[in-house]
Amino acid sequence: MEEVFIKVAEIGDVSQQHTLHPRQHKQIDVKSEQFELQRPRFVDHFRALFLKRLRTAKRDKRVVLFGALLPILFMTLGVVLLKYSSLTKNDLVLDVDTSGYPQGGASPTPYFCTGNDNQCTSIFSKLRGGIAQRVAIAQLPVYPSNTPTVFNISYTNPSINASDTTGFCLRAAEEAFQLGHGAAKLQGQYGGFVAQSLPSLSVFGYNLMVNTTATHSAIVFKALIDDALVQSFASKESVYLRVTNHPLPLTSASKMLFTTFLSFIATIFIAIAFAFFTASVVPYLVHEKHPSHNSKHQQLVSGVSLPAFWLATYAWDMLFYSIPCGFGLLVIYLFEITPFTGKDCTSCASQPFAAVAVVFVVFGFALCSFCYCLTYLFLDGASSQTYVIMVNMFLGVVLMTISQVLDVIETTTEINKSLKFIWRLSPLFNLGNALNNLSFQSLLNGLFSSTSSKSSFDMDVTGWEIAYLAVEAVVFPAIAIGIDYALSFPKIKALIAKDPFVMDGPATVDDDVKAEENRVASGAANDHAVVIKNLRKVYKGGKVGLKDLSVALPKGECFGYLGINGAGKTSTMKILTGDSLATSGSAMLGGFDILSQQLEVRRLIGYCPQFDALIDLLTVREHLELFAAIKGVPKQFVNDTVMKKMDQMNLNDFEHKLAGTLSGGNKRKLSVAIAMIGSPPIIFL
Repeated sequence: MEEVFIKVAEIGDVSQQHTLHPRQHKQIDVKSEQFELQRPRFVDHFRALFLKRLRTAKRDKRVVLFGALLPILFMTLGVVLLKYSSLTKNDLVLDVDTSGYPQGGASPTPYFCTGNDNQCTSIFSKLRGGIAQRVAIAQLPVYPSNTPTVFNISYTNPSINASDTTGFCLRAAEEAFQLGHGAAKLQGQYGGFVAQSLPSLSVFGYNLMVNTTATHSAIVFKALIDDALVQSFASKESVYLRVTNHPLPLTSASKMLFTTFLSFIATIFIAIAFAFFTASVVPYLVHEKHPSHNSKHQQLVSGVSLPAFWLATYAWDMLFYSIPCGFGLLVIYLFEITPFTGKDCTSCASQPFAAVAVVFVVFGFALCSFCYCLTYLFLDGASSQTYVIMVNMFLGVVLMTISQVLDVIETTTEINKSLKFIWRLSPLFNLGNALNNLSFQSLLNGLFSSTSSKSSFDMDVTGWEIAYLAVEAVVFPAIAIGIDYALSFPKIKALIAKDPFVMDGPATVDDDVKAEENRVASGAANDHAVVIKNLRKVYKGGKVGLKDLSVALPKGECFGYLGINGAGKTSTMKILTGDSLATSGSAMLGGFDILSQQLEVRRLIGYCPQFDALIDLLTVREHLELFAAIKGVPKQFVNDTVMKKMDQMNLNDFEHKLAGTLSGGNKRKLSVAIAMIGSPPIIFL
């Protein structure tokens, strides 16, 4: 029968990978020792399943991208933002000069002078940091009236005096603006002066004109003119004026406030990082149970232990989680993020880094467990990748932000305290809220010294979050495994799922079919290998997929189960292998009931499904090694068994090829080889 399946799959195989005849290859010496399958041990299943995850992960670029690279990138951005933000740094000492302007010391600097022109010329010639340019203004009055219109503004209330300082300064400003921004623009003009020189009275006064869009323009140009005055009146030419701006340092309260704000932003980046990590967990598990191949069901039919399956998955995901987790703790410690490390921080809660480490570790267990529950919401691995990121973004970043806003608003603070007990069901919310609480606690300790004795592990700091995460790390896996048991074992599924009841209309039954039904009903075939009695399947919507099938097959018989499309062939195979639940009727395989003795049934059958239930990122050899371990082939015979099956199916040339790259014919051969491992007494092809 397997040759029939293989020939059907080979039609149209343009790569010509397939062959039913032995290839020209080196003869492989395979020992023909006989052995009995041992009862599979939990540790053997765990080892094989863990190795499966390791092999597929190292070949899946998306796992590396979402599980390691993107989390590391976002955590780095968050920590760098917090560490190097200028908000928490004191302003630098600033030399007050024109070196920061585009033209530096060559900046054009117009000046206007009334009184003694010689003194003005002498003083402005010593101007350093700018090129002084004298601009002449007509004699007073500078405007024909005291209510001129300048730049479309009429100076009527109050008015000016066109013959004194107010009028002169206004006219000088108008001329300076026209000089720098008129028809012939003068580039780099950021300041100018209006000077009054009366040497006879020992008076020299000035007014500044500055472009306020230029940084520090007022103090820069005041420093220029003061330096020119010092040089002009000093007895030594070496004497000059250097002006430096020394900003006051941030107060402790201001620094803590900015740090708390930046810590919240950094926490958002950390939450985003781990939201991306979930895309390395969920898609693989969803893809493994996709209806088009359902490689997970193939493993279950082969006898895999569900606890071993989930524990191996848990162990691998936690091992992989240790990469972003360890990196996050490392950068927090090395960059000395004050609220999270407590280094040189008198206002921080005690042992903050220990609390962060505990939160990160238990968060990993809770997050992976939560993801396992989410896998049952999706059918397609590709779309689940997008949706699971969006879900965790909302449950982490959005909920955390909403909670912080509600805490700030006085009227919603008490409501938020109650809501947090619900929102803590999200592992990502717990992570973000714990980090925010540590940062906020350092701010409170700095402002109110009476709270400075609080520990980072107090319930209102990180205690509630750690407690929730610890419980979720136990409850979520239990839920995921419980759902899997309900879906994988017909006896449990029968308790929660009921098919619709449909009455059959009158139908003509062939004599042979009736005779077989009577033979099965009489008990004459109870010792047969396969006994199916009145098996029926009704799908949702009332469609009858299988109508009261009764047939019994003795040991050693090769039975061809044929029928037109929709006759119920696939439904029968799904029911017999535990993938689907029969509406009514019963079936016995090897004397075991498929409903109540599924574990015993699975040890008896080899299954080659209609669609190849293969894992694309495992090689031919790795598939056979995996299922040999699942079926209980003794460890010392695994290699011989693998070599024998490859030789029987002419797969030696493709031993190290990934299943996803095989032709249709070779995929079918591999599926047949998997079904025949361990020489099961019942084989479904």
